[in-house]
Amino acid sequence: MKLLILSDSHGSLYYPRMVIQKLKDRIDVIIHLGDHEKDAIKLMKEFPSLLLHYVGGNCDFGSIHKEKIIPIANKKILMTHGHRQDVKWGYDRIGYYGEEKEVDIVLFGHTHMPLIENYGEMLLFNPGSISQPRGIIYPTFGIIEIEEEGKVEPAIMAIKKDNELSRLWMV
Repeated sequence: MKLLILSDSHGSLYYPRMVIQKLKDRIDVIIHLGDHEKDAIKLMKEFPSLLLHYVGGNCDFGSIHKEKIIPIANKKILMTHGHRQDVKWGYDRIGYYGEEKEVDIVLFGHTHMPLIENYGEMLLFNPGSISQPRGIIYPTFGIIEIEEEGKVEPAIMAIKKDNELSRLWMV
């Protein structure tokens, strides 16, 4: 099972559309982690053959989808934007929150900075921002592959010049 993880598109759909178009035959699920959930809804309509899950972020006023827990390939995945767990100040709070929810993977955005970190037995994963990166010059997104036997392979991908997709790092 291969997941495409997007966050912090902020109304700019050029890169999300381009990435989905390039990868649509190799991904099973798209996850959008907020800021702007309207972007996720537009993408859902544009790519109806792909399953898309989304949550709202701190810029999604009135959003009723603040977080979701979804089961995928025998893994329990928490989707949240991260602002409610103060991720700009560190990752302990979101780590504790994930432990409290008894999840295997915590997906979040908000900082616009990519992160792959093991927190005990749990994976903390932030794909960075697909439209307004911080701490890195390229827009980024994530790919998580969950193999049949349960192995999780996370990767941060960058969109470089000429829209070339390049792996930045993985665990």
